[in-house]
Amino acid sequence: MSQTRVALVTGGAYGIGRGIVEAFARHGERAVIADRDRARGEALEASLRAEGHDVSFVETDVREEEQIRAAVARAAEVFGRIDVLVNNAGIERYRRPEEYTADDWSAIVDTNLRAAFLCAKYTYPFLRASQGAIVNISSVQAFANEPNISVYAATKGGLLALTRAMALDYAADGIRVNSVCPGAIRTGMMEPLLKDHADPEAAVREIGRRIPLGRVGAPDDVARAVWFLASPDAAYITGASLIVDGGLLTRLSL
Repeated sequence: MSQTRVALVTGGAYGIGRGIVEAFARHGERAVIADRDRARGEALEASLRAEGHDVSFVETDVREEEQIRAAVARAAEVFGRIDVLVNNAGIERYRRPEEYTADDWSAIVDTNLRAAFLCAKYTYPFLRASQGAIVNISSVQAFANEPNISVYAATKGGLLALTRAMALDYAADGIRVNSVCPGAIRTGMMEPLLKDHADPEAAVREIGRRIPLGRVGAPDDVARAVWFLASPDAAYITGASLIVDGGLLTRLSL
């Protein structure tokens, strides 16, 4: 059996997750697309397979523990190994703190934080066998915030703590654990910010002008960072958080 690595990517059918799957495919690696959107997942699988890439879609709602276990089992069944886990699945809801419901809290925490823990838990035996890597997708919101995003920010801060703690616990097993913290990236998560604008593209350009590098990021900007942290080039990096934000956090707003 080929020893080409296998990456399991949650939320892998769209946005940043899709970019990550495509990055692994470009590098000749195999990928499991774990996503709850069957139509998008199957379309991406078909598209990449048509290009000669070895990928597999597994319908997965990461809020459901049994579905996570099933996705991990399916990845192992199809490819025989798991070398990289990318905890990318995430949701956000814009509310003032007092406006969030308990259901909002559960949905966001279960998707963004609990799922990362469970995915790591169930992939651990495979990652230990391959001395693999985990990359958690956090956010600049773990460090500084825009209004009306407190629960999402809490989960992303929690992911940084989870990254550090798991890196310490798994170091002796040869498993590296790192995180990537994207800034403003053009994905579906940006749509709530654009829905009330008469010209969404102009709004994106305006956001880009407020970023030191002068543009909103693309999914591939994040995917390249994830690829690096998961690759042998990062063999001596664990417990780290790589900020991919075009310099957004460097600027004070006074």
